[in-house]
Amino acid sequence: MAKKINIFISFDLEGISGVTSWKEMKKDSTEFLRIRRIATQEINSAIRGVRKSGLPIGEILICDSHATGENLLIEELEPGVKIIKGTQRNYYMMEGLNESFDVVFFIGYHAMAGTEAGMMDHSYSSSLIYNIKINGEYVGESEINAGIAGHYGVPLGLVSGDDKLIAEVKKFFGTHVETVITKYSISRFCAKCRHPIDVQKEIELRAEWAIKKIKKLKPFRFKYPINAEVEMINSLMGDAIKNLPGLKRFSARKFVFKSKDILEFYRQLMLICDLAGYANYLQTAG
Repeated sequence: MAKKINIFISFDLEGISGVTSWKEMKKDSTEFLRIRRIATQEINSAIRGVRKSGLPIGEILICDSHATGENLLIEELEPGVKIIKGTQRNYYMMEGLNESFDVVFFIGYHAMAGTEAGMMDHSYSSSLIYNIKINGEYVGESEINAGIAGHYGVPLGLVSGDDKLIAEVKKFFGTHVETVITKYSISRFCAKCRHPIDVQKEIELRAEWAIKKIKKLKPFRFKYPINAEVEMINSLMGDAIKNLPGLKRFSARKFVFKSKDILEFYRQLMLICDLAGYANYLQTAG
C-alpha cells in the first residue's frame, strides 16, 4: 500500500485575493466576514487540488497564522482536515509541523519588509520589525518558514500571494515551487486584484501539480549555525530587547545574534516580538 501524503498549509491573510488594506481585516470591520469567506475558499481550493491529484492523501493540517489565528471559518472548510487556531504558540505560523509531513503550502502570504510596492509588506510584525537578515541575506516570512519546514526535511510546494511576493519566492527558491498570483501590487495599499474565483481555480490546479511532482521537490535549509540580524522600527523596541541573552546591540535599532538552528532562531525572534510589542503597547495605551 502506497504511503499517504501529509500536507501542512500555513495561511496568512494579506495575500489573498481582493484585500488591499489592514483596516479591512480588523475584527470590527464590516468587510471582515467577507474576507474570511474568501480566505476559507482559497484554502478549500488547495485542498480540492490536493485530493484531485489521484495520490493517496493522509493528514491535511491548516495553520491559521494571521494575527491571533482566528480567521478561517472552520465550518466552511472542506471536511476531513484539521486546523490550528488561536494563540499563544511555540512556532506561530508553522505550529504543528513535524517530520511526518511531506510538503508545505503557503496560502495568502506577502512580501518581506522593505519590498518596493509590496502589498502590505512586512516581516512578522509591521509595527515592530524593520528588517531581518539570516547569514547576511534579507529574509521574510516565506524564507524563514520554508527554513522551518526544511529543518524537518519537508519541501515547499505551493505559494500564493501578490506578484511581488511571487517574484521574491522565485528568486529565493527557483521555479520548482508552484505559485499563484492573487493580485498585482501598485503600492503598499493598492493593487489590481484578480477575481477570487479565478484565483481559486488556479490554486486548485497548482496544488494538484505540486502533489503530482512531490518527489522532485527539495527541502530548503539554512546553513547552521545561523548568524542573525534584526532591526527594529525604533529605538524604543531596541531598549525593550537589549537585555535578552545572546543579543548584541549594534545600534539603537539593530541587533545581531547567533542561533544553533532555525528552530532556536524562531523562538528568539518570537521573544523579540513579544517584548518589543509589550513595550510598544505600554507607550501607546491610552
